[in-house]
Amino acid sequence: MSRNVLIAGITGLIGNKLARLLLPEYKVRGLVRNVRSAQSKLPEVDFYSWNEDEKFLVNLIEDFDIVINLSGRSIAKGRWTEKTKREIYSSRIETTKRLAELISKASKKPESFIVASAVGYYGLDVNKISDEDSPPSNDFLGNVCVDWEKASSLVDEFNVRRVNVRISTVLSRDGGALPLISLPFKFFAGNYFGTGNQFFTWIHEKDLIRLFKYIIENKSISGPINAVSPQAITMKEFCITLGKVLKRPCWLKIPEWMMRLLLGEMAEILIKGGRVIPKKAIDSGFKFEFEELEQALRNLIGK
Repeated sequence: MSRNVLIAGITGLIGNKLARLLLPEYKVRGLVRNVRSAQSKLPEVDFYSWNEDEKFLVNLIEDFDIVINLSGRSIAKGRWTEKTKREIYSSRIETTKRLAELISKASKKPESFIVASAVGYYGLDVNKISDEDSPPSNDFLGNVCVDWEKASSLVDEFNVRRVNVRISTVLSRDGGALPLISLPFKFFAGNYFGTGNQFFTWIHEKDLIRLFKYIIENKSISGPINAVSPQAITMKEFCITLGKVLKRPCWLKIPEWMMRLLLGEMAEILIKGGRVIPKKAIDSGFKFEFEELEQALRNLIGK
């Protein structure tokens, strides 16, 4: 018998691809702000609106075995003004909190609540190596991730399995960081940021959506889990490998002061970064299809 999955954030880069992966085996539905827009992107999925009243939404939750929250404003769109930071925070925490409250009020609870988080939880210390047991950092992204995960913890009182997927930079040809980082290379102006010695945590989009499916199907997994490739790569190594795959030179270095001038506080996520290990995924038996960066880039770029 097919199981029911409700995805909030289904129209985003990862939500769309996850829905398509699950559809052959699961009944997938979406919880969205704009039903008409969502239907144009995923016509094979039925959608429900966040604007429905609470009674409707509580009854809706009772129909699902798995609830997944992928909602959240991109952290890479423009400078981090105070308004932008509030939007980044509220788009993650408020949606997660709302779903957790709906689950708490449902007479029939889902078996699993799977919520996106981020490796920003660990901070941007280049000298730091983190796994799921490492402490959070006390900076903007760290505090967002702590509160994000805390917002999902209400379901613990009701014996609902909770998983917080700490996602690294997702490599995709359809959006996210890779098209932006690749653009200068196409004009023979390949570059890396800062010293280049900071770690660049990444995961191939296919491995990320496979990991979500693996989490759904492996009920022994709970709590935080790092969605990051096993291969540790520095920013300079990443850009040199990208240049190799694109057959373009990587010869420019954009200094930290220039990054801060151009991007403000957001520059920190590019010029700093520690190493993150996918310990729980590996220990649980998950097999990455794309462990090596060059292999992943060749698959995505198609050369």
